[in-house]
Amino acid sequence: MHTVNSIKSGLALTALVIGLTACSREPAATAATPAAAVHVTVAEPAAPRPVVVVCQSCGVVSSISAVRQEGTGTGVGAVIGGIVGGLAGNQVGGGSGKKVATVAGVIGGAVVGNKIEGNRNDSSWYEVTVAMDAGGQRSVTIDNAAAMGIGVGSKVSVSGNTIALR
Repeated sequence: MHTVNSIKSGLALTALVIGLTACSREPAATAATPAAAVHVTVAEPAAPRPVVVVCQSCGVVSSISAVRQEGTGTGVGAVIGGIVGGLAGNQVGGGSGKKVATVAGVIGGAVVGNKIEGNRNDSSWYEVTVAMDAGGQRSVTIDNAAAMGIGVGSKVSVSGNTIALR
């Protein structure tokens, strides 16, 4: 009986070792193969990259150029200036000097009248170049950049031919 109990004890001990080996974290070593150390590296998931949102209508003013277009006379200023100059010249001198003064008044008045009319028809504006945040450049035409508070380096938004500080 002693042998049967010994065999039972041996089987129980073997079952216990097999059970503990199955539950352990490391693989069991067998008599035929020695236990090898196994290292497993688990990579952490990469953090998601932040999404960069670029404003498509935003940018920074890179240059401002004043543009002036000289006005042209229609001839009305020259005619009116010639009449006024002729009347003024006719009041000066007498005889042939009066004729010379009248002609000089007509010519001078016409030139001055034409220049005055042209100045009234002058136009000026500003070409504003904007380096867009999304890339590229846009040019916008505005009447008065200084009155809008826009200067080189200003952060602006552009929509069509409209520009605004942001």
